[in-house]
Amino acid sequence: MKQLLADHIFSPSLRYEGHKLVYTPQDGEPIVLGGILGAALLCVRLLNTDEQNERGFVLNEDLRYDSFYKQYESEVIADDWGYIESELEQLDLAYLELYANENTTIETICPNRRQLSIALDVVATYMRRITIERYGAHIYDLVSWTTPFAQWLFTAAHAEPRRQRFLTVDWTDPALVHDLACDMEKNEPEEPVFIFEGEKAADIMNRYWDWLWNFAQIDAATFPDSKVVMAEYKKSIRKEETDYEFIKPEMKNFPQEQINLFRKWMNQWTAFVQQQIEPPVSIRKKDIRQEILLDNVMPVPPENNYVKVREYILERCKYDKEFEKYFKAHKRTDFCDQLTLLFGWYVDPNALGKRMNSKPKK
Repeated sequence: MKQLLADHIFSPSLRYEGHKLVYTPQDGEPIVLGGILGAALLCVRLLNTDEQNERGFVLNEDLRYDSFYKQYESEVIADDWGYIESELEQLDLAYLELYANENTTIETICPNRRQLSIALDVVATYMRRITIERYGAHIYDLVSWTTPFAQWLFTAAHAEPRRQRFLTVDWTDPALVHDLACDMEKNEPEEPVFIFEGEKAADIMNRYWDWLWNFAQIDAATFPDSKVVMAEYKKSIRKEETDYEFIKPEMKNFPQEQINLFRKWMNQWTAFVQQQIEPPVSIRKKDIRQEILLDNVMPVPPENNYVKVREYILERCKYDKEFEKYFKAHKRTDFCDQLTLLFGWYVDPNALGKRMNSKPKK
């Protein structure tokens, strides 16, 4: 069986040689396309031919081209391709080659629209794939948990801008790819971002807490008086995890918007830690993960004021779709457990139910 990227001559003006697709226009300089773009164009032009059978490749979108990518990467190791930095460089060079010649476009090399569509999908899917390999599907894949939470948040915020750019760039847009390549070459620091692509703040806090609490439990279990040790750990966690004064000097030059976002994170995190360490008495025996967090729009209702609790729920449902979804999808008892954690005082399901079902006086 031939290798996937074996040399091939299509015509006097087009050939694939040395892992690069070379197009030579009449009376012009050769245009050389390397990396995944050259390989994708080679293979789409070989679809449904004997050459496809001899090379044994499949381009199936439903399979996300997995087998094709494995073949590709196994054959370009010597070229030092197959990872995001090198493939970005090759893709940028290929686009520059194409668009430096006014008389040649990618459609000139691949005039079949369907084949070209497949090739570009192969390229975009591959670039997203190796982006996730490098930068993680989640921010905590890229930036490992570290204590305290404020330090992890600070580090993650510096890593997120580049990660966001790679995750959101349109790999079929030559201008955007070129801008990204130039910025990566300059390697200049970017402003930190405290909003993480595709992540919910509550999920990040819960995951961090699970990691921290599990570590504390395992460590405490090594001592014969583990309960006493765990009680000390709770005091230590509450103190260390809610203190972020140490990092404020490093943030003095941050944009005000990002400073405000950091404060919102830490205010919610502080409340979250307090509730985890010492939740309201009514639910201490329950194993409940907090899924709803405070926001900066609605104030916490006064204790046992179910008129205000009803107002809180109805008003927040108007602008917070995730809150509304949770409210409608869960039993009142489960929802009240979340409100108890959220408000810091026991929310009685029966009292809330009566208030929610009451009709306003005429």
